[in-house]
Amino acid sequence: MAASPTSDTSPVTSTPTGVAPSAGEAPSASEAPSAEEPAPSVTSPAPAAGTPATVPACTANDIKVTLTEQPQRREGASRMALVQMTNASSRTCNVDGWPVITLVNAADEAVTVPTKYVAEPGKPVPADLAPGGGVFAGVKWTICDKAAAGCPTGNTIKVGLAKGGPLVVATLEGFPSSEQSGITVKSLQVGTIQPSNQGVVAW
Repeated sequence: MAASPTSDTSPVTSTPTGVAPSAGEAPSASEAPSAEEPAPSVTSPAPAAGTPATVPACTANDIKVTLTEQPQRREGASRMALVQMTNASSRTCNVDGWPVITLVNAADEAVTVPTKYVAEPGKPVPADLAPGGGVFAGVKWTICDKAAAGCPTGNTIKVGLAKGGPLVVATLEGFPSSEQSGITVKSLQVGTIQPSNQGVVAW
């Protein structure tokens, strides 16, 4: 649908007016390497014996996502949802930072929504996800009248894990059905990725 906001722009389609990134550029505790950076040389030395191998970053293609609206957190036009991201791949991968939350309309187009990435319920906590493992985040948004001019409206939500990375359609629980195209998001706040759901929707 905070302590320390870092941006106020669209999750995907616009550049934030601050230090935090757009939805296509959601912040992460450690920036993912640029696509323009050269690939490691094939002659690079292997890790020394006993040195743990680096766990690769998860992408949206590795996860399945569920957003569950929290009716007990409704207050006026404010809404909140728990974001659960589960490793659906066969490999262990790492997650960190903030999820990329994107409102999408019936034409499968990203809808521009003013967005802030906030350090709630605290700083991001990196996690290595084994297959079937999960992490959590909270999102808070303000609804609006979809008949009103300037009310961002969509029929589903897509989620990603890195700026410029792929997005996956989330399973929505407690939201209007996709046929209604009734998901309205006047503004959005995205919390940090946490290894536990404790406290992630308590802000």
